[in-house]
Amino acid sequence: MTTQIPTFPHNDFAQNVFGRRSIRRFKPDVKIPRDEMIQILAEAGRAPSSMNLQPWRFVVVESAEGKAKLHDQVMTNTPQVETASALVIVFALAHPEHNAQEIYDAAVAQGSMDQATHDRELTEIAGFYGHAGEVPRTKIIGFDSGLVTMQLALVARAHGYDTCIIGGFEGPKVQAAFAPGEGLIPQIIVAMGKADEAGYPTVRLPIDEITTFA
Repeated sequence: MTTQIPTFPHNDFAQNVFGRRSIRRFKPDVKIPRDEMIQILAEAGRAPSSMNLQPWRFVVVESAEGKAKLHDQVMTNTPQVETASALVIVFALAHPEHNAQEIYDAAVAQGSMDQATHDRELTEIAGFYGHAGEVPRTKIIGFDSGLVTMQLALVARAHGYDTCIIGGFEGPKVQAAFAPGEGLIPQIIVAMGKADEAGYPTVRLPIDEITTFA
């Protein structure tokens, strides 16, 4: 079964990737329509993940009340909270294997996976996570959260919005205030909206200083 490829209003790959800046001040009067936000998150959710377990959950903070609750939990990132159209908190599942049955059953139902592969993959997932300690779990869900966050930032640009990826926040407080369920750990916050500044280009280390070939 093939997946329909969406079209975007700003589908310039080079501009979306290389023109991206971390924006800290947004136009505060811009609202992202709810249906468009849902579309952006669905497209971001096409990011790869370990064993396709998609261990992320999104909380979209867009109300004045939600922003007020988040404001004092983001350290030096308050301008983003004050001006962004929305802030997407990316939570990770502490036990991503809990997604496995639903995802793999759906793959068989839509015809993209046969039953033998389904059974083999579920056995491998149960075996791996049955013995995985906290360190490998933390590594996996952090890695997957980074993948979906980068895709979210690029998809947002394809929709005409800019972002700022925020890692500086009070994790336990954000978890207590916004986690939509048990076993969810906040990983990253993505501020999103229409830029009210140009941002600034960053310096990158020369590729020959950071690359070796074996």
